[in-house]
Amino acid sequence: MQIVTEGEMPKIPEQLEEVLSPAELGIAVDVGTTTIAVSVWSLLHRKHLVTVAEKNKQVRYGYDIIRRIAFAVRPPLTGSSAVVESGPSALHYCIIGQLEKMFSKALIESASRLPRGFQPKVKSIVITGNTTMLSFVCSTSVNNMAAAPFTPASLFDTSTTWGKIRKGQVYSYCTSLDKPTPELLKVFETSLILEDTEVYIPPCIGAFIGADAVCSMIAAGFPIPGSKNDASTLRPWESKVKAPLLLADIGTNSELCLFVPDTEEKTGRILCTSAASGPAFEGANISCGMPSTEGAIDKITYIHDRLKCHTIGDKNPRGLCGTGLISAAAVMLKNKYIDKNGVIIREKSKLGDGTACIELTPAVYLSQQDIRNLQLAKSAVRTGLEFLLEHTEETPVFCIAGGFGSKINLEEATTIGLLPAELEKRTIQLGNAALSGASALLFSNVLREKARALAKKSIQINLAGIPEFQERFLNGMNF
Repeated sequence: MQIVTEGEMPKIPEQLEEVLSPAELGIAVDVGTTTIAVSVWSLLHRKHLVTVAEKNKQVRYGYDIIRRIAFAVRPPLTGSSAVVESGPSALHYCIIGQLEKMFSKALIESASRLPRGFQPKVKSIVITGNTTMLSFVCSTSVNNMAAAPFTPASLFDTSTTWGKIRKGQVYSYCTSLDKPTPELLKVFETSLILEDTEVYIPPCIGAFIGADAVCSMIAAGFPIPGSKNDASTLRPWESKVKAPLLLADIGTNSELCLFVPDTEEKTGRILCTSAASGPAFEGANISCGMPSTEGAIDKITYIHDRLKCHTIGDKNPRGLCGTGLISAAAVMLKNKYIDKNGVIIREKSKLGDGTACIELTPAVYLSQQDIRNLQLAKSAVRTGLEFLLEHTEETPVFCIAGGFGSKINLEEATTIGLLPAELEKRTIQLGNAALSGASALLFSNVLREKARALAKKSIQINLAGIPEFQERFLNGMNF
């Protein structure tokens, strides 16, 4: 099931509760490592009203999950008279404060789309995200996720209230928090969300395969293994799946899931793994990197022996987003600006520290280190995809999820080796499938049961534990 960004929710089973007023709204949230997206739905009409997205302000504590976990488990600062929040408190209040403001913005925009005389009333919220981000949202400890065997305090599948989430009191074992700052208290005082508003957090599969992967599987139409996929047992909204399905939510922490259908001889299964691809695909950790907003270079072409840049909104170039980075690498590889090892060999310029770069515009360049960061990111994803492909005899239907994945040029991604060539012609781009799946869970208990079943049936694989992983990863660095 794919949920169209603008339009009505497809028919799904068993409305959670009777909805009588067009003012009653549901909010779906995808808390990503780099980006947070909030989507508002009319529960009565099952119609999408508005979506807002922002850069996750937790990036100040680290661009990736590993750095944020390290910040969260740091010992208390001593020897200073300054008031400094503890790591868990800083990360929790940062995300909660941002969500409060995003909710307000989204509800103000939604109010204009309601019938005259109705004021928005939030009845339910679904929050998805990777396991670490949800741990920060709920203020559960991430201490055991800093080292093997990477055991999260909770795998969620929790129904709670917004008041308990905000205070970090979802579970009895939540981390104790410092008192909120005056600024945060002011945000809380003006909250448009009532404290007793119901919040559901879907199940996670493991430490690095989160609820966002489960929600993406729902949006991609993953069946539950072991059901034999028999047409006579399918629900009215389900369809029989004969081919394998491969799902990739490509981002800072890329999650990869493979559904292998049931056969007469063997029960089907879902294999999941994660790839620590880093923030390069989000435009971060790149010299002139930026999000996919106006002025970002998103496409590069080679015309009359020169590189030509296209920007989002046709504005003056301000930087390079993730899709622009892929496009630049593909075009430069084809036209001998870089070799297969990623080394700059043509039209090389020098930065102030003497390192090599290629000038894209007078204000935007791509450095040798930027190319290395891209190689690390793409090799992590490629290694994971190749490993999963070895576990199916038939080429799967490939579903790419995430904001980056929905905009990526498949030919360019294949050119640089991010995607195996056999997947290019069998690819469906789903957009933000995690947010779509979370939106569906606003409406249906049956789909929540399916989310639990998918999480329970999924087998988590740690790529780093595979003996040949290091060799595969290094080989995948080349273009």
